[in-house]
Amino acid sequence: MKFSVVLALIAVVSLPLCKAIPLDTRNFFHRLENIYHRLESADASCAGADLVHGGTKDIQELKALCDQMEGCQGFHSNGMLKKDVSVGCQDNDLAKGAALYVRSVDNPAVIGMPIVPLPRSLKLGSGVATVQLPIAIQCQGGGAEAEHFMQDAAKEMSELIVTHQANQANPGLGLNVVVETSDMQLSLSTDESYELSVTEANATITARTVFGARHGLETFSQLVQFDFKTNTYVIRSVPVHVEDVPRFAHRGILLDTARHYHSLPVMKKFIRSLGHAKLNVFHWHLVDNQAFPIQLRSLPRLVMGAFSPLEVYTPDDVVEIVQYAYRHGVRVIPEYDTPGHAKAWCVGHPEICPSVECNLPLNPATEATFNLLSTLIKESTGMFTDDYFHLGGDEVDMKCWLTTPSIKAWMVSKNFSTDDAYKYFVARTHALAKKLGRKSVHWEEVFNHFGGELDKDTIFQVWLNHDTAAKVVAKGYQTIISNQEAWYLDHLKITWQQAYVNDPFMGITDPAQQKLVLGGEACMWGETVDDSDIFNTIWPRAAGAAERLWSDASVKDTDAFLPRLEAFRCLLTSRGIGAAPVLNTMARLAPPHPGSCFSQ
Repeated sequence: MKFSVVLALIAVVSLPLCKAIPLDTRNFFHRLENIYHRLESADASCAGADLVHGGTKDIQELKALCDQMEGCQGFHSNGMLKKDVSVGCQDNDLAKGAALYVRSVDNPAVIGMPIVPLPRSLKLGSGVATVQLPIAIQCQGGGAEAEHFMQDAAKEMSELIVTHQANQANPGLGLNVVVETSDMQLSLSTDESYELSVTEANATITARTVFGARHGLETFSQLVQFDFKTNTYVIRSVPVHVEDVPRFAHRGILLDTARHYHSLPVMKKFIRSLGHAKLNVFHWHLVDNQAFPIQLRSLPRLVMGAFSPLEVYTPDDVVEIVQYAYRHGVRVIPEYDTPGHAKAWCVGHPEICPSVECNLPLNPATEATFNLLSTLIKESTGMFTDDYFHLGGDEVDMKCWLTTPSIKAWMVSKNFSTDDAYKYFVARTHALAKKLGRKSVHWEEVFNHFGGELDKDTIFQVWLNHDTAAKVVAKGYQTIISNQEAWYLDHLKITWQQAYVNDPFMGITDPAQQKLVLGGEACMWGETVDDSDIFNTIWPRAAGAAERLWSDASVKDTDAFLPRLEAFRCLLTSRGIGAAPVLNTMARLAPPHPGSCFSQ
């Protein structure tokens, strides 16, 4: 099946690298000149011409020498400084274990191709392709649903990123999209791989699923630049060939709507921002002590715990958000945090709480609690279509169970300690979700309390200590990484560098156990976040986590990531996502002074 749809594309404006730039505006480029891209012998570019031997083989000393020498574009690991280093041809002279270091200011993979996250394989040429506007996308395979999906993606991409009128007279390339299967199911096991090839004549995205094709479309959009000299859209360094596949299947951000309500337009923009970074999970922390903002038809009194009647998500709102996320390749995982963090439940249903004076955790001694939870989970699974269902379980203070006579008597009758009652509650709720075909996720404390005593299909989200993940997988459980010292975005002093180097496999070396690490999530807890500051709190720091979860494990150099991150931040702002300056000393601070988007 074939169809065509009009698409107009632009990515980050590529500024000229001019040696005469005044000192106060060239900071961005100065930093780039101190970054070198290491090309291994298997894929190194041509070594160019020799300048002079540096008299050393120390890499840092050679970098410093090259920075100071006019015309130096890189160096060989044997100490030879180089000029006229080109990209796109094989260096057959490199011995095994040797390497060629190319200054990033001359490396289009860093400057001309500011792709985030970095693809698994990126091969570049030296040509330039003009992108004709409008672009006709020709799609093959996938069926009618795939056609509709790609039409939506193409239409939105056009509306988002075209910011300049182009010269329509210049001919240019089109975009072919080949979807190899009709599989439209979005889940943990969805194939998100894709290939992208761009020549001066055409561009082709090939993927197994529409979700992989959408990632390819995102990468394609980041390659396109507006050329102000020719008034055209272009892709540089063609032919370009990308082969890409995510390292982890679960890549997400938690958003908390219980501490502050987020409007539907902001929720959609948040979901769209996930797609730009190839994140695929929206972990929706729906309710907490402060508010219960979701309306349930079968339990209408629960929404009495909302902040106000105007700050509520209706069932139709939820379905709309889930469907919008699907069209962006994003799974939505709901979380009802029980038995702690549930004070707002008591407003409409005091019978499931220990007492008026001491109302947390939820009462495990009455069937009313589990009847309500059964009804809640059943209705929620009708709105949230994902296989995963988060049941919380963190920070459970059980003092109220000991001070409430009826609960204390129940524990005595069952010979339960407070930990036994906690385990009983977790096991009951896990069974309720499992009965409805859902895999339950719990926070780390549940594992810390009960170790290997729970069903092996339980998934644990680690947040207190990254080291716990190694213990979880050693017991045969799956885990999601969200350790607070690197991926808790409400910690405003956490830097993008900390997010970037936080590897989910840290401390886990056994390949069989590594397979149990599903991926990770950055967490945007909402105590100090509402619609006014959500995006400059999340971005650009979350891009560090996004690249860590997508790109190869060997991609871990923060200096090499910096120029791409700066370009990606500007890409986000050009698409209406108010990302904060990259060089902020603390998240969401305003720009410190006038200057380029690329140097703040």
